[in-house]
Amino acid sequence: MAPSRNVVKIAVQMREAIPQLIQLDQAKPLAAVLKEVCEAWNLPHSERYALQFADGHGRYITENNRMEIKNGSILCLSTAPDLEAERLLGGLQSESPEGRREALRHLVVLAPDMTFAREVISRDGLQRIGTIIEDGDDLGELLALALRAFLELMEHGVVSWETLSIPFVRKVVCYVNMNLMDASVQPLALGLLESVTLSSPALGQLVKSEVPLDRLLVHLQVMNQQLQTKAMALLTALLQGASPAERKHMLDYLWQRNLRQFIYKNIIHSATPLGDEMAHHLYVLQALTLGLLEPRMRTPLDPYSQEQREQLQALRQAAFEPEGESLGSGLSADRRRSLCAREFRKLGFSNSNPAQDLERVPPGLLALDNMLYFSRHAPSAYSRFVLENSSREDKHECPFARSSIQLTVLLCELLRVGEPCSETAQDFSPMFFGQDQSFHELFCVSIQLLNKTWKEMRATQEDFDKVMQVVREQLARTLALKPSSLELFRTKVNALTYGEVLRLRQTERLHQEGTLAPPILQAVVLLPVPQPQGAAVRGCGGGCRPTRCREPARAAPCGRHQGATDRQRLPPRPGEGLREAEQDGLSALLGSPMGSEQTRLDLEQLLTMETKLRLLELENVPIPEQPPPIPPPPTNFNFCYDCSIAEP
Repeated sequence: MAPSRNVVKIAVQMREAIPQLIQLDQAKPLAAVLKEVCEAWNLPHSERYALQFADGHGRYITENNRMEIKNGSILCLSTAPDLEAERLLGGLQSESPEGRREALRHLVVLAPDMTFAREVISRDGLQRIGTIIEDGDDLGELLALALRAFLELMEHGVVSWETLSIPFVRKVVCYVNMNLMDASVQPLALGLLESVTLSSPALGQLVKSEVPLDRLLVHLQVMNQQLQTKAMALLTALLQGASPAERKHMLDYLWQRNLRQFIYKNIIHSATPLGDEMAHHLYVLQALTLGLLEPRMRTPLDPYSQEQREQLQALRQAAFEPEGESLGSGLSADRRRSLCAREFRKLGFSNSNPAQDLERVPPGLLALDNMLYFSRHAPSAYSRFVLENSSREDKHECPFARSSIQLTVLLCELLRVGEPCSETAQDFSPMFFGQDQSFHELFCVSIQLLNKTWKEMRATQEDFDKVMQVVREQLARTLALKPSSLELFRTKVNALTYGEVLRLRQTERLHQEGTLAPPILQAVVLLPVPQPQGAAVRGCGGGCRPTRCREPARAAPCGRHQGATDRQRLPPRPGEGLREAEQDGLSALLGSPMGSEQTRLDLEQLLTMETKLRLLELENVPIPEQPPPIPPPPTNFNFCYDCSIAEP
């Protein structure tokens, strides 16, 4: 007869006894199971015993968690939780310090178990442990054990942190502020104050007033990872509990004290791997710092603000008026207004009155802040962006202001500006701590990327949304790599060209659909290598040289290549084929992706090749799983067409 699903085969052990191998019927009451186990060892009063998991955590088995017992589980018979709690709390009253330490050691081991914790709390165990903490007779191991046991018991949520007394909290604050304190005590004291701050606004204010920020900075600078982590935890808890104005004041002070530089050099780039808890606190610190931008993001431009009008004029003047010259000299008021309106349009505003563009929230004034920062901290790049696009045909110009406004919205979305902090997230960006004004610096890199992508796509005003979608993907993919510095971010995001984005999209789509066979995949991988590289080094391999041709991104065709790409294409502009061939050839020689339109078309053809083959429904002609071998090169290339001979 097959065994019931409710029966599991387990082992039960007890100190100084031979283990029992039993079949535990999960349908039988736990008290009855316990009685049978005790009878097998001739133990009376089975109610004085309990079963625990023998996995090192010491969790008691109850009717609620007994289904966690599986075949092969090992249990142990131990004292019932109520009796064990009574015994250990009695040990806290011992005259001997060693007796108290031993009782606390056992409490620390069992305190994570809810069943045991309830028994301790119901017997005023928290008050007894709290007395040891407040007395502070022993500032070493005894105090550390008492703090750890107290924390473990409070974590169950049976008792609210708000019930703690002010003298108790102040005593823990003293342990944080003391010099030459035992290394095991201060991380626990910091952890306790973190929980107090997050759970009780009133007591959190007490902690904020009595733990100076400078003291936390001292703890952060100690090369002790546990102490650093707990100090950062309390710091972020204090920042979260502060008002927006207080938070800004605190963060400004911390940055002035070089906290950002210390985090970047000594925590993020420490020889010791970053722990999950520290990663979470760095994420919170980043989110709170970026959150300071939210008021500007939510505030529209005020057309009646003299300061904001002057900022707009400064933006225009930086682009169109040479230093020391003024638009107003020798012109009537109407003429000045007309020229200003025209220049604001050249700057990329949709309206002759730029205030109307900045009434949208988000991004509100944050977009203006970004544009001003770019114009002041990268004046050459700013002037080049504006003047280059104002000289293009209207349909091909990249509007700076419109792009900046939309890009600011995009960055706020990607960086989750203004969103509440997650309780578990760890996805901070290391480069955020690599320089001051990280958001504005990121904008400066991103707006230049947008202009570059606009040119790669040969976009017009109608393509604006498409360009922004590509830029979003470029930024999101690069941010996901977590570059360690802004310069590394700049390098990686600029390498992610429009052509590379298309290639990644196609490859990922076909991988998701499961249709990319190995031969096609190898062809995709090898695509950037052949012709432009050969053309740039030695022509097409047969002595022919690159010449101006009608096929973009191709060197002059030799005899064996001439009919390989017989497709219908728009005729290139003068010099375009040669220029793109040279660009692709240099890229191939440098090992960089090729971003020409011809490469994109070749890639698209290769990626769709398999789909076309499958649609043919060829009978008994399977698509190979491995690519065919590449034949060896011919012994000579005398058959190659000589491009130097003029055609009639």
